[in-house]
Amino acid sequence: MLRNGRVDALIIRVVTLGCKVNQCESASIVATLAANGYNASEGLEPADVYILNTCSVTAEADRKSRQYIGKMRKLNADCRIIIVGCSSQNKPFKFEKENVIAIGGTADKSAFVSDIVDKISFNNHYSILSDRIVFHKNDDIFNKNCCFSEEIAPISSKTRDFVKIQDGCNRFCSYCIIPYLRGRNRSRSIRSIADECKNSNSQELVLTGIDISSYGRDIGSSLTELLAELASISKRKRLGSFECEVIDDGLLQIMRDGEYCPHFHMSLQSGCNSVLKDMNRHYDTDYYLNKVELIRKYFPLAGITTDVIVGFPTETGEMFAETTEFVKRCEFSDIHVFPYSSREGTAAARKYKVLSRECLSKRVSALLEIRNELRRKFLTKNIGTVAPVYTEDCEGGFNVGYTPNYIKVYSNAPCGQINELHLNAIYKDGMLGE
Repeated sequence: MLRNGRVDALIIRVVTLGCKVNQCESASIVATLAANGYNASEGLEPADVYILNTCSVTAEADRKSRQYIGKMRKLNADCRIIIVGCSSQNKPFKFEKENVIAIGGTADKSAFVSDIVDKISFNNHYSILSDRIVFHKNDDIFNKNCCFSEEIAPISSKTRDFVKIQDGCNRFCSYCIIPYLRGRNRSRSIRSIADECKNSNSQELVLTGIDISSYGRDIGSSLTELLAELASISKRKRLGSFECEVIDDGLLQIMRDGEYCPHFHMSLQSGCNSVLKDMNRHYDTDYYLNKVELIRKYFPLAGITTDVIVGFPTETGEMFAETTEFVKRCEFSDIHVFPYSSREGTAAARKYKVLSRECLSKRVSALLEIRNELRRKFLTKNIGTVAPVYTEDCEGGFNVGYTPNYIKVYSNAPCGQINELHLNAIYKDGMLGE
């Protein structure tokens, strides 16, 4: 509502697609705007200004990101939309649509958004009829000497806090567009991370980043050193997705002794060595399996989850069969199954022809069946155990939360605290607790 040339009580909503890093960055955007006195929160609700934090990990993610512009316009035909994130970093012109007034990328999201919102609020700039900012680009993130960009700590919107410890990726897997959008590996200082963790009001912290396995390599440190520093913080701590190379006795000993959850989301992508080579993944199945076995030496009931891409262009039926047999050997507690998505600009997109949609669909279905069998086997192993469950939400008449090894537990335990629960039986996608 305009009053004396200013926007009065501007309502701002942030909508997030994609990974936990995006979620963390959206929470930082909200915190920055709130610190400047704005009415800002997350969620797709009626608003004057929307910030859309996009994802580009797959072609489907790009499509969904663009679809949200229409959803926002349906809620408010006169809204103003600011775009940031990986999809707009990748192809900003795809977002030049009605109501979009500014398009940013992956760098300095909070500062970019805050600047545009200030112009709207104080000067009524960037009306939906005015010229828009086409793109804000920061090429420094592609410089190997670039440093981590500090932001205001996120405002907690859930019972667990995500703590961003690094950004960027230097791996250049042949199928992945993210290093071209997020830039080079940049690690946050241990002191900054520790301060945020100590000041958190949550009972559980999740350390996240684009490639947390590479943490510290650019600043003379390591993930193991960081975990050792955080071990004394009396909160439950969980790691985000990482690569198998980071697993060793030193890291596992620190995790065992420092209140770290025995949940390891360790990316695999394929169980066939020739496909791993074509993917530019720098390990083979023997190396990976050794890491799985080492984890279980320290944590016999560890939840070990993974990602698998099926239908990589060089994957034959026999190679896919190797993957299915390998995931059975690893006995994962859960598998995120993705059909291969060709990403323009990657090595795989330049070299290979995509397999048929029918082939991809059949392989996804086959691996999902195996995933369900493995998940049930893992849950069965946990029947009769007692576990501390962080009960945090309501669902279907139950209060729900997760064990340290990432089993979803349905119970009547009070929300907002960690409860010791007896795991009685398999129920839906998790277990019943009492």
